Amino acid sequence: MSNITDHIPFTILVDLVEGRHTSDERTQAHLASCTMCARDVAWLQRVIGLMRADQSEAAPASVVARAKRLFRPLAAPARPSLRQRITAALSFDSARSPLALGVRGEGQPERQLLFSAGDLAVDLRIAPASSLWAVSGQVLGAADGRQITLAGARGAAQATLNELSEFVLPPVPSGSYTITLQLDGLDVDIPAIEIGSAG
Repeated sequence: MSNITDHIPFTILVDLVEGRHTSDERTQAHLASCTMCARDVAWLQRVIGLMRADQSEAAPASVVARAKRLFRPLAAPARPSLRQRITAALSFDSARSPLALGVRGEGQPERQLLFSAGDLAVDLRIAPASSLWAVSGQVLGAADGRQITLAGARGAAQATLNELSEFVLPPVPSGSYTITLQLDGLDVDIPAIEIGSAG
């Protein structure tokens, strides 16, 4: 009994049947003694003969394309390319709250601002940092925070939100700034923030 490794490769059998490969004495002897290879040759002769005798018309290109689409993996729905942009509204500013009775103002304390934008809230903290101002905070209600940008005539700063949607921007000089919070598919603008003054 022949070992499977002694069989003639199927590609060569195809070439033999189609006349692209000439059969030598060794190949003929193998086909005479090996029932498996002889069976493959007989099957190939039948199939190739049927293919050559086939007179049916080719399917229209649209039918072929539709059949190919049936077996294509389903693609995830495309995300809209347009980003939504909303403006946040100020709901609290500690600089506008009156001091408690008997408490004097001490220098320039930290300022807290709270903004709302739909289901989101932005807690913003502004504190003196030497001659500059440090801006930090947290976005509440956002699980997909990306980054926050602060831009104005006197400078710009940018920071990435951490896993708790917190951020710390590099210190900036006093002035008027616009803050843009970039989320997935949504930009939230906080315009005209006065940093370094009570606003």
